[in-house]
Amino acid sequence: MHETDAEILDALRKNINKGGELLFKRYYKPLVMFADTFLPGSDVAEDFVQDVFYRFIKDKTFLHMTPDALATYLFRCVKHACLNYRRDRREICEADLLHYDLAEEEAMTISPELIDNIRQAIKALPEQTRKIITAIIIHDKKYQETADELHISINTVKSLLASGLKTLRRQFPDTLLLLFMLRE
Repeated sequence: MHETDAEILDALRKNINKGGELLFKRYYKPLVMFADTFLPGSDVAEDFVQDVFYRFIKDKTFLHMTPDALATYLFRCVKHACLNYRRDRREICEADLLHYDLAEEEAMTISPELIDNIRQAIKALPEQTRKIITAIIIHDKKYQETADELHISINTVKSLLASGLKTLRRQFPDTLLLLFMLRE
């Protein structure tokens, strides 16, 4: 179960290392996936998210943050870092901005019903595919670790993961980011 934003901020105020760890566990993967919507195929998304975390902690922004503003703040910082990067590289146009605003809105509106629907869709996947999705996406295990646990080849893991994600993308276009927030 994830810590709440209030618990994360409280932990940051008491112990920056522990709070930073909680912040990372809760928001790193969703923010990287969000950054990837702005920078598809780029390997700088992780760098931007790490930089946002670094500045958030270094500048002690958390001292003035309310729990209900934490997610919005982090997603907006990542969005602006990505857009500035693309602007500096002259890769952005006006039409992209609307798409990015919609992506941010989607990332910010996580309804319990949608999460339940995604969980049900995962449960409806074939057993082996479900196990692989759960292991890699939800429990953050490595491909080889999953292959070893299930006594299958790493190529089978990759193939079934791709198949499962394709199925979920068809059912939930534009909401796959939420899979990374479903940790149990």
